[in-house]
Amino acid sequence: NMGEDMEVWKQVFQELMQEVKPWHKWTLMVDKGLLPNVLKPNWLQYQQKTFARFQCSLCSRSWASGHVLVVFHMHWCG
Repeated sequence: NMGEDMEVWKQVFQELMQEVKPWHKWTLMVDKGLLPNVLKPNWLQYQQKTFARFQCSLCSRSWASGHVLVVFHMHWCG
């Protein structure tokens, strides 16, 4: 379930940020239209190639891929 998965991502993200920058407030949001290297003005990018496992929501077939790109765009809301 994407909603449940997102809540887990948000919780882990907040826990990790509290360890590194406890005095900062961060908000994690999903943007399905996000494109690598296409940034809005004053935004920064972090990207990492990684390995992931996927599962079809219809037939439950699963597969692994080493061609996964994780992209974050960040900006300062001061």
